[in-house]
Amino acid sequence: DSMATTSVGFEILDPTVQAIPDETVLAKRPADLNGKTVGLLSNGKRNADTLLDAVYSLLQDIYDLKGAVRLNKGNPGRPVPEHMKDELLEKCDVIITSTGD
Repeated sequence: DSMATTSVGFEILDPTVQAIPDETVLAKRPADLNGKTVGLLSNGKRNADTLLDAVYSLLQDIYDLKGAVRLNKGNPGRPVPEHMKDELLEKCDVIITSTGD
């Protein structure tokens, strides 16, 4: 009896990312959050909204916030949909995102 053999190939992937270049420029931040509208963008994972609510509550204790825009993109594997991004950019002074689990 001869047995057939099957060859299986594997591709090894490197999960590391490139270092952030020194010339990278961060977005401008306001001096404080008084009178600002805060965007809260959840990625859709469990507890992400809870985390954002807790962060917003802490910020309310420190700053006189104007309000919040709460959105949930619903799918952690996809970029934020254009209509949500547009709403956040139009209505918010700062945006906080979260990942849950």
